[in-house]
Amino acid sequence: MDTARCSHDNKPVIVRRTLKDDLPEVIAMIQELADFEQMPDGPQLTVDDLVRDGGFDGAGAGEGPVFHSFVLELQCDPQGHANQDHSTSVPSSDPCAASTGPLTRQLIGYAICYYSYSTWQGKSLALEDIYIRPAFRSRGYGELFFKALARHARESRCSRLDFHVLDWNPATRFYRRMGAQDMTETESWHFYRLQKDAIDKLCTE
Repeated sequence: MDTARCSHDNKPVIVRRTLKDDLPEVIAMIQELADFEQMPDGPQLTVDDLVRDGGFDGAGAGEGPVFHSFVLELQCDPQGHANQDHSTSVPSSDPCAASTGPLTRQLIGYAICYYSYSTWQGKSLALEDIYIRPAFRSRGYGELFFKALARHARESRCSRLDFHVLDWNPATRFYRRMGAQDMTETESWHFYRLQKDAIDKLCTE
């Protein structure tokens, strides 16, 4: 996915791959999302977990990262003015946009996804989280972010993009506008999960 650019309210925003130095802020936003979902005690991960599982430490190169991550970044000059001359067109292999001058970079959102497989349609992209901080919503950034993830899915040759949403989340209207289908409604699929204790119980019976 090329680094994508959007400008609203004279503030340029880019979507780029997450860097190791971004992870403490990503952890903070994971907690913010859990608070919004009314599950503040849900997150159990540490920065070290993300470093290991995202392949940021270079270990386990043969296995590859367990997940892929992207951030939504607001770019301003040191005085807080939008840098309109900053180029953000860089290859997807470059995790950070090139810079020709000093910038203040503020992370205002993140997304975490991973590849799964369908025996009907092949490779698919599962979107675990997508989050934009409340102060930056309703500015068009969500559409930019979601479309960037859709491009990543297409460039990765995925046949579909899957995600789950709480039924009371007002973002369901946004996802429908983006073309998403509610599979529980259309095909009566239900999302099931075995937690770690259930897995351990099965393995010890």
